[in-house]
Amino acid sequence: MTDTQAEHGHFPMDVIACENIDRLINVEMRSHGSLPRGLKWPMYLMARDAAGMSLVEAAAREFARPPSKVLLVSGAAVPGHMPVGENDGPLGSVVLAKALAAMGNQVSILTDPAAAEPFRGLLRAIGLKVEVIELGLDDVPLQERLAAENDIFCAIERLGGNTNGIIYGATGVSRASHRANLDHLFRTARMLGKRTIGIGDGGNEIGCGNIYESLSREMPEYAYKDTTPCGGGVYSVVETDVLLIANSSNMGANGLTAGLALLRQDLSLCHTPDAELALAHIGVGLGLIDGGSGKLRPWCDGVPPEANAAIVQAMHTIVAQSLAPASTRQF
Repeated sequence: MTDTQAEHGHFPMDVIACENIDRLINVEMRSHGSLPRGLKWPMYLMARDAAGMSLVEAAAREFARPPSKVLLVSGAAVPGHMPVGENDGPLGSVVLAKALAAMGNQVSILTDPAAAEPFRGLLRAIGLKVEVIELGLDDVPLQERLAAENDIFCAIERLGGNTNGIIYGATGVSRASHRANLDHLFRTARMLGKRTIGIGDGGNEIGCGNIYESLSREMPEYAYKDTTPCGGGVYSVVETDVLLIANSSNMGANGLTAGLALLRQDLSLCHTPDAELALAHIGVGLGLIDGGSGKLRPWCDGVPPEANAAIVQAMHTIVAQSLAPASTRQF
């Protein structure tokens, strides 16, 4: 690709491959339990309609520009239940960070102090040197500085405020007392003309403001307005330039990484099933919890690691087949 193509985002991408990755990462596999089921495909269609193209393609094209300073935002610790956080978010963040760094971007990760060490452990495990920045509950000056210093912002399983500006878990429990609200960071970044991406799976994450009206109209039962103390429900109103919906936010980040491999026509950027399995088990050693069960195990949002690795394998195959030289059959 030429520098002019890169600057203006004119990378040829396999649209069919991107659409199939979209479908793949939105295959819902949650069991009956504490997390809501049945949201994924309707949410995907809402986001797809708003974007007007494959979500993987839309997110990947945000990086069709010269190397940038990229801030990834993730981490979801809950005192007494998930002391250093759940594994959905951190695993996908380091996978995405690896691909972005390989493309020449300067990457850093922002999270809460309680959730910081697992990120550092995962980064050490894959041999990637990326700064992990810790943010206090009310550190608005740091949010404003980071908004000014970075070019692209990507939230991965990071809660966004509801209509009252309060962050809630998917079942209506407030997280405001122990987790920094990053609405100001993303709104400031957008005001400054920076690019923003949200990756989520429940409607309560940063970026889901893109589909807030559709969610509230079509799926009010999952807003839990009757159980949230402020009455605002769990759905976030915080918008991003691109919203990527997936079965889990980790899988959304994996899908974006596959999109980057298609964008750059470089299979080496793509995540692998072996790496997926390894990270899931490393996460257990670092104390990361499966948010679907509340247990310390390598499952993610109630989905076993082998199933997640199978999805990664299918994505890798889609990318490899897309990038393979065309062949002509003669009979």
